[in-house]
Amino acid sequence: MSLSNRQRQIVLQLISAEGAVTAKQLAESVAVSVRTVKYDLTDIRDWLAAKDSVLKSAPRKGIWIEASEAARAALREKIDDQLADNYLAPNERILRMILILSQTGDYTTQQQLQARVNVSQTTVNNDLKKLAVYLEQFNVKLISKNYYGYKLNGTELAIRRLLEQLITQQLNRKTLMAELVDSLNTKTEPKRALVLTGEATFDHAFNTILKEAIRLGKQEGDMPDPSALIATIIRLTIGVIRQGFNQLVNSYHRVEQSQTDQQYSDKLIMRTLDFYNLPALTDDYDYYLGQSVNEKVAPQDHNLVAMTHRIILAVGALVDHDFSHDSQLQENLYLHLSQSLGKKSQLLEYSPFTQDIKQEYPALFEAIEKTVNKELAGDQAVLSEAFVSFIALHFMVSLNRDSQMRTVRVAYVCATGIGITNLIQQRIASAIPNIELVGFASIDDARALIAREHPELVISVFPLKNLEVQVIEVRPLPNAADIAAIRGAVAKKLQVPLAQIKSQQPVVPIRPKPNLEQQTQQTILTMFSIYSELKQQLPTTIDPYYGDAFMMHVFLAVQRIMFDKQYQGKPNQDDPKLVGTVEHVFSDHGLAINRAEVHAILEYLSLSHEVSQEGDDTTGRER
Repeated sequence: MSLSNRQRQIVLQLISAEGAVTAKQLAESVAVSVRTVKYDLTDIRDWLAAKDSVLKSAPRKGIWIEASEAARAALREKIDDQLADNYLAPNERILRMILILSQTGDYTTQQQLQARVNVSQTTVNNDLKKLAVYLEQFNVKLISKNYYGYKLNGTELAIRRLLEQLITQQLNRKTLMAELVDSLNTKTEPKRALVLTGEATFDHAFNTILKEAIRLGKQEGDMPDPSALIATIIRLTIGVIRQGFNQLVNSYHRVEQSQTDQQYSDKLIMRTLDFYNLPALTDDYDYYLGQSVNEKVAPQDHNLVAMTHRIILAVGALVDHDFSHDSQLQENLYLHLSQSLGKKSQLLEYSPFTQDIKQEYPALFEAIEKTVNKELAGDQAVLSEAFVSFIALHFMVSLNRDSQMRTVRVAYVCATGIGITNLIQQRIASAIPNIELVGFASIDDARALIAREHPELVISVFPLKNLEVQVIEVRPLPNAADIAAIRGAVAKKLQVPLAQIKSQQPVVPIRPKPNLEQQTQQTILTMFSIYSELKQQLPTTIDPYYGDAFMMHVFLAVQRIMFDKQYQGKPNQDDPKLVGTVEHVFSDHGLAINRAEVHAILEYLSLSHEVSQEGDDTTGRER
């Protein structure tokens, strides 16, 4: 069987983890619900079993793969093999088509592209439209000619920068980067060919040059920093393929032996060119070293200060957040840009944070990317997703400083001003940070509290009309939609991206605390919350006759979990969707329920109570 892209990501995270990982952590890493992750884990467990590995899990501990280091390495290899063989996703198809088009100076027909990426003609047509738009940011065009096909059009440096960007993005597969760095640090050739792009010509060239780099390192002793060396290998990979069909950076002027420094990088370049029987040409040689033709002078300090200020203002305007007051951001970003733009030799940057930032802060990443592309349009050498992600880190630190310092003042309103409101506050406070409680109020006292405390936001279980302050009406037990509405309002009040307002729910079971009164109250609220959510989310209504018994059972189940006294027994063949629903509800409250307890709860769905014609109660029966 094959794993989906998401399932492969989960396996890679489990392989790389030093200990157990919770289902919630896995769900957050792949942006799906805990229930979906648990369905995925069923397939993953079967896949691992076929590879003689075991997926383990335990309440209050989490999930982990039980395997030796050698077995983990073998699993990584299997994952990479699937990445190469699996049906290509849209972004992967576009990457593959660019690599195909870059291997020839002639036209490539639509039929040839269609056969290489294994999709329909309609899909290829749609992909080519997206491809044309994508290429524009690199000053490369996709040109077409009737009866001939498609080809890339742009300066040779622009095309090579495009390929550098695409190949570097593949290094965001963290296991691949780790494997590369380990091979270079230990000067040990990989036991298998690395699948970098999935395109055979590029991958073969990359692996060939990598092996030569390691062999040269053994002879020379000293090697460049791994990230710098990987950048050189990538440029050599691109260069020998392009130079192989006479696509040169500029002139045909050859490099004289006396012009080379004969340091490690020079020797690697010359050995590679000799292996591929290619001449050492001046402009191409400079490219391999990471030196641009007609290299630009780094901006002067006063210009860089102005550029930093423009970037901060432009990004703030795009994400609707005022960064201009943060002098530390101004200073840190200026230092980062001066170091990045002041290098004589621009090397490819690798950032392990890129994918996480794009997923967690999509609007911020897009705003920074748009802004720096405008500011540095003449310096394509530095423009990469890694470059953007490093700048994004400075803005994220600024956002974090703001969110830690600022809160939204909130008033809570319910019938009595104590009971249900306290429950709301418990639920919301655990899901949304940056809330300062200014007071509880009943429906009768609400307006007096608002007039006295001037809250920025009111959360109420009742509708409140004709108030100047924003009111969010919630259910007595706030559901996901209620939490989302409050989170959106808080983010807007604080002027931060929605992703900045993160849940702070516990991921471990509730434990007794020294304050017995508070712990008892918290436990009762947790029990009632779980009971109410189960009633709402389970598809079958509990027979009213068994309603009290069901509530008592749920309360006692919570108590058993808290004190490690859960039912034991073999898992029953319950409906996986129902099992997932129950597990998800308990997990949301930091409780790990086992299958025996789940089965006992689901038994109530099949119980019914009948009354005989004489009015006598009959025994509970399954429906």
